[in-house]
This record gives sequence, C-alpha cells and structure tokens, in this order.
Amino acid sequence: MGTARFGLLGRKLGHSYSPLIHRELVGLDYELFEREPEDVESFLRDGAWDGINVTIPYKRAVVPYLDELTPAAQKLGNVNTIVRRANGTLLGDNTDYAGFKALVEASGVDVAGKRAVVFGGTGGAGSTCLAVLEDMGAQAISVSRRGPVTYDDLGAYADAALVVNATPVGMYPACPASPASLEAFAALEGVVDIVYNPARTALMMEAERRGIPAVGGLLMLVAQAAAADTLFCGATPFAREVAALTRKISNNEQNIALIGMPGSGKTRVGQAIAARLGRTHVDLDWELERRLGRSCSDVITTEGEDAFRTEETATLGDIAKQSGLVISCGGGVVTRPENYPLLHQNSRIVMLDRPLDELSSKGRPISARDGVAHLAEVRMPLYRAWADVIVPSQPSPGETARVALDALENH
Repeated sequence: MGTARFGLLGRKLGHSYSPLIHRELVGLDYELFEREPEDVESFLRDGAWDGINVTIPYKRAVVPYLDELTPAAQKLGNVNTIVRRANGTLLGDNTDYAGFKALVEASGVDVAGKRAVVFGGTGGAGSTCLAVLEDMGAQAISVSRRGPVTYDDLGAYADAALVVNATPVGMYPACPASPASLEAFAALEGVVDIVYNPARTALMMEAERRGIPAVGGLLMLVAQAAAADTLFCGATPFAREVAALTRKISNNEQNIALIGMPGSGKTRVGQAIAARLGRTHVDLDWELERRLGRSCSDVITTEGEDAFRTEETATLGDIAKQSGLVISCGGGVVTRPENYPLLHQNSRIVMLDRPLDELSSKGRPISARDGVAHLAEVRMPLYRAWADVIVPSQPSPGETARVALDALENH
C-alpha cells in the first residue's frame, strides 16, 4: 500500500479488533487514532491519512467536514468510513449498513413482508438496523424505553419473525444481561444481536434454549470492515473470507473451559493448553481460595457445600465473562444450573472423560463423602450436556491438551 495510512478514529479506543481484521482481510497496515473532540477537524484536514473508519463519539461529528456523502450515509445521517480522494476531497460512507445486512442474511430469516422488532431502534445503531430492514422489505418496529412502542408493548408484536438487539445491554463487562425476554414472540424465526463481546449474549442464549437460530455482532464488525476495505484500496474480500475470519477471531477470543469429574486432570491439561496457545490459565478453585483466603475443602467442611457453591458461582461469574483464558473448573460446577450461562456465554467447553477407576477421592471432601461412583451417576449426564466437545484422557496432560485442541478445531 506504499505510504498510505489507514486506521480508526475515536476518542478512547482501548482494545480494538480492527487492526487485526483489516490486516487479515487485505493486508492493510491499520492504526488507532485517538483524538479529543477539539482535534477532530484538524485531523480530518491534515492530509496525513488516506482512509479511516470512525467510531463513537464522532460518527455524526465528522459530517460537517466532509465534501460528499454516499446515499447510505445520507440516509442514516452518520458516517463510519471516510476516504480521501485523489483531488483531496473527503467522501463519507456508512459501511455499518452492509455489515448489518450481512448479519440479517446470516440469520437465515427472509424478512421481506414480515415484522422485525428492533430493541433500541431510536439510537444510532438502531437507526441503521431499521433502515436496512426496511430496505429488505420488512416492517421494522422500533422499541425503546420511551417512545411510541416500549418494552411493555411487546405482546402486540407476537407475530414478529426477527428480533434485533441494537442496544449495548448484554455487552461485556455487564453480562449476561438482556434488554427483554423473547417470551412474547410466538412466531420468532431468528434473533440478531449486534453485541459481539461476549460471543453469546443472554438474548442469544435464550433464543438457543427456545430452539431459535441466533447470530451475534462479530460478523457485522468483520463485514463492515470488508466493505470499508473496498473503499480504501479496491480489494473486495469474499463472503467466505469474512466468515472464516469471523470464526477465527471468535475462537481466539472465547475462553476454553475444562469440566469433568474431580481428579480428571483439568488443572494440568488446562496448564498445557494455555502453554500451547500462550494464554493465561485460571484454576477456578485456586482463584476461589485466593479470594477466600483458605482452602475449598475447609470452606466445604466448616460452612457446608451450599455456601461453597454460592462463592463458586460468584467467582465463575467474574472470570468466565473475560476473554482468551483457559479455565479449569471445579468438578461440581455443573451442579448449579445458573453456572452454565455464565460459562457458555464466552467459552468453548471441553469435558475431560477419564475412567472412574483412575479417579481418587483423596483431599476431596465431597468425593470422600458421596463416593466417586455416586458423583459420576449424578454429574456425568451434566458434563456431557454442557460440553461442546468430549475428550478421552490420554497418557499425559500434554497429549490430552493436543487432542482437546484438535477436537475444538474440528468442532
């Protein structure tokens, strides 16, 4: 690309997937441009860049400084992509339109002639969603806390085929959380949530429980970047490249969580997986002991299993919402149903399946109290139900780690 410069303009950008996405899609060197409001005009006019994406809070603020808007940007009233043309003029576009359209198409719902309900339709993201849905032939209904249609009115739209969450509700770190229940929608065919962290929002997990297809916002992020790259350098990534990169980022960002019977090797295998991938390993029991200042067995013995499980759930909630970890869970994590969504929201779950005669109850008060066979009778169906992949234990933790990673790659 020569000396061309591309990047993302925003105020506080923090961690961003954008440099990775543009590098992987078309090989762009892509920078993060953090600027305060008073510096935006000079940044736009200084000529030191060739193409930028724009994020909150500048999507509308940049419009007065642009020479021309595409029809999509004119319709939406905001810009997320700017290119500097050969004559120095600035063209503003909104590739979020293309990104959200790709998300709707990925949901598999043919929205033409059907109702689509958009939570947060009065916001900037919501207005984009409404415009795309209307252009796709849907009757798009905006739902907000205050407005013509509120969350109290959802029962009037029971025939909606698609529900879209365009609010930040459910986004990390305030997750899992949902703007509303899907209970009112008897004819629902799909759910789209533009939140991409965590991988599965509470709304998506509710759809999953109801057997309704759901798709998260990471695909929208990659697809809008692909549309921007066409403007930046004329390269148009194929849909299959966009889908493959979305999957790659999702797998890299999700945790890998290990579950299984006490003594099945979750800690050592977790450490081996973390070493292979260069990730941080967290043993949930060790983290719990660090927080409580005493051993898990001491808490169970002195305060009872219920008290221990309450503390375990609280710790899991804090750890499992993070990204890119390897988490070794305690053997009894599956005994609390509320732990599954905490783990499932941002983890790929691996069950380690070790023969019962190789398990020991030494130092494990619940195993010693109830017996390994009884625990297995109760817990094994839960492990299997929670797991994305089931991995038989191998002769060494390193070999088990290799088999687990192969299973996840092929899942």
